[in-house]
Amino acid sequence: MISIIIRTHNEERWIRECLRRIQQQTVTDVEIVLVDNNSTDQTVARAKQVYPGLTLVTIDKYLPGLAINAGIRASNGEYVAILSAHCLPVKDDWLATLLASCEDKSVAGVYGRQIPTSYSSPQDKRDLLVTFGLDKRVQKKDIFFHNANSLIRRELWQHFPFDEQVTNIEDRVWAKQVIDAGYVLVYEPDAAVFHYHGIYQNNDERRIEGAVRVMEVLEQPAEANDSPPLDPGALEIAAIIPVRAGEGSVDASLALIERSVQAAKDSKYIDRIILASDDAELSKQAQSLGVDTPFVRPVALSQPGVRADEVLRYSLEQLEKDGYSPDLVVPLEVTYPFRPAGLLDKLILLLTENGLDTAIAAQSEHRPYWQKDTDGVVLTEEYAQARQERTPLYIGLLSLGCVTYAEFIRQQSRLGKRIGVYEVQDPFAAIEIREPKDLALLDLLSSTVEKWRAAQP
Repeated sequence: MISIIIRTHNEERWIRECLRRIQQQTVTDVEIVLVDNNSTDQTVARAKQVYPGLTLVTIDKYLPGLAINAGIRASNGEYVAILSAHCLPVKDDWLATLLASCEDKSVAGVYGRQIPTSYSSPQDKRDLLVTFGLDKRVQKKDIFFHNANSLIRRELWQHFPFDEQVTNIEDRVWAKQVIDAGYVLVYEPDAAVFHYHGIYQNNDERRIEGAVRVMEVLEQPAEANDSPPLDPGALEIAAIIPVRAGEGSVDASLALIERSVQAAKDSKYIDRIILASDDAELSKQAQSLGVDTPFVRPVALSQPGVRADEVLRYSLEQLEKDGYSPDLVVPLEVTYPFRPAGLLDKLILLLTENGLDTAIAAQSEHRPYWQKDTDGVVLTEEYAQARQERTPLYIGLLSLGCVTYAEFIRQQSRLGKRIGVYEVQDPFAAIEIREPKDLALLDLLSSTVEKWRAAQP
């Protein structure tokens, strides 16, 4: 049996995919030991959803060697694989390849290649591509070793445990001990993982971008370009539709609700559609549309001045209390009835393929605009340029289309730091129905919108 030690601290974005890829390995006789440093997010809950029988070790103070040793002490395998939670095995023979190199008793440990993702920073790409090459090697004197992706023999660890005092490079401290004792280390590039982060401190980005482009072409294996690290089909994605039933609100219109529900149903990737209403009767009626209504939100969250982000956070909290923990959240407001077909999936793919925190729908604005100044308003200098040459402004349409990680919803914001924009060119998409009098537009425009869209190439 192989014990897989995974150290975590707030790794909810990666842990489910990491464990899913472990499940796909050709070596199936494994146990999972999660060494968690007091995660405050859904890391542990999501890990248990994939491996309910995992062994959980909780540590209060993180030191790398201490964490690994604690995990190994709680494990039972003859071999021990050490994997960072944000490292994703590239192939299903990752574990078998590590194991094959470590069966020789003269080998103390084996470590595998770390491939940067397409959206890793240039610094991280440079560092990983330089450090982890394509040639397998046996190290008799070189003490480089890396525990983000490694495997060792338990028998040897009992004689050479990891140093529990050092704050970093515990792997190289251990490597020096075993090499001094006459063992060798093996670097196995075929046991590769995707690794979003780099291993060295960042340098000047401009100085290394050119080198990265060359190394990516020369050294990046084909599978690194063919397979995105995060598969949207494997993520748990929930659409949340906030609805108010108060007087003067159009949200309670079943016709509007149905359109948002249908947009979510048309997605290939959305797994669950939740209505977050403040009215029990409306929630009951909406169930006929195929939407889940697991809770009724407090009326206090429907008062003027309450932001949609507050409603979304409350909704996520209720879902997580019930044991449902989505990776991605797609907020949908019913006041946008003319969402273009496929918009939500395009946003999901934009986020997962580019390593974004948030992807939003937006419209570009090329018309002249003025910025406020102490003396009034000032026309931007780009007005003198041709329309197509001006730098566009992007008008965010978050309520029309937005995809973000649950961690940001929990922080009461739909927006992370790294945001991608999908430009919506459909002229009807941004039409809002906010007032009861505007409901007439739904019937008036619906056939026109359908005919226009059908006529587009």
